[in-house]
Amino acid sequence: MKYSVITGFLGKLQDRFTEYQTNRDIEEKFELASKIEGLDGLEVCYPADFADLKLLEGLLDKYSLDVSSLNVNLKKERRWANGSLTSLDEKIRQQAVNVLNKAMDLAPQIGCDVVTVCLLIDGHDYPFQVDYRRAWRYLVEGVREVCTHRDDVKLSIEYKMSEPVAHTIVGNVGKALYLCEEVGKDNVGVTLDLGHALYAGENPAESACLLAEKGRLFLVHINDNYRNWDWDLIPGFVNFWDYIEVFFYLREYGYQAWMSLDVFPKNIDPVEVFGRSIEFARNIERIVERISSEEIFQLINERNVPAIFSYLQNKSLNVG
Repeated sequence: MKYSVITGFLGKLQDRFTEYQTNRDIEEKFELASKIEGLDGLEVCYPADFADLKLLEGLLDKYSLDVSSLNVNLKKERRWANGSLTSLDEKIRQQAVNVLNKAMDLAPQIGCDVVTVCLLIDGHDYPFQVDYRRAWRYLVEGVREVCTHRDDVKLSIEYKMSEPVAHTIVGNVGKALYLCEEVGKDNVGVTLDLGHALYAGENPAESACLLAEKGRLFLVHINDNYRNWDWDLIPGFVNFWDYIEVFFYLREYGYQAWMSLDVFPKNIDPVEVFGRSIEFARNIERIVERISSEEIFQLINERNVPAIFSYLQNKSLNVG
């Protein structure tokens, strides 16, 4: 596995009530990233990180960091307040397509082939607020236009149930897969954020399998929560066994793309948060190496839950 950090988490952070960390420019973010033990690259944000493309390219070279993906922000600007790809305003929808097309063009210039976007502003708060039929049609048409713009770059849709709208248009793994099938292009896929899957009441390993079976698993974001909100906690600190199962099935499918750290450091040292997150993920990889596919699937076929639990404890906790 290769591990990256989303650049947005390396500067000032805020929620609805307060602010955290320090406001850092892009050079300071790269300097901070260089101190994170085990980091392979960055998930850069568009347009925030692209004010000076030459500077960005120079920093990537200076710190020998790769780019895992290009994360497009289609929610922050006022023009997206009533939706981006699903806006009733044709001009706004086209502007959203143009932003994604620009990102698709920029990605190869900085050495990556994945553009990811979480359509958090596209959805609704109230009954009868939107025409669901028309919104879905606009979404499919917009995504298809972006994927047609160039087929050598992947467009990865990240799903999430809510925030800032109460119900997003792509809120779970089923709708994300359905969108991919509706678009009908090979270069459209899904970013599986494990925290979003937990928050949606999914089993993250099952979600990974559904996506991988259809060849739509393009990127994985790792973080954790208590299944009641997208807290973006240190991965595995809460849902330890879920992480073992997810990494096991990723191994089964031969997943070799990026793991991107989508963790909110809040009032903790970000270098330590991300460093320990990578350390944990590497340890999970080592645990999974000790799990025999033949042995575990034999136990699964026998439906022997106590034996499965004992086997996993032995492999992960070294108690047997």
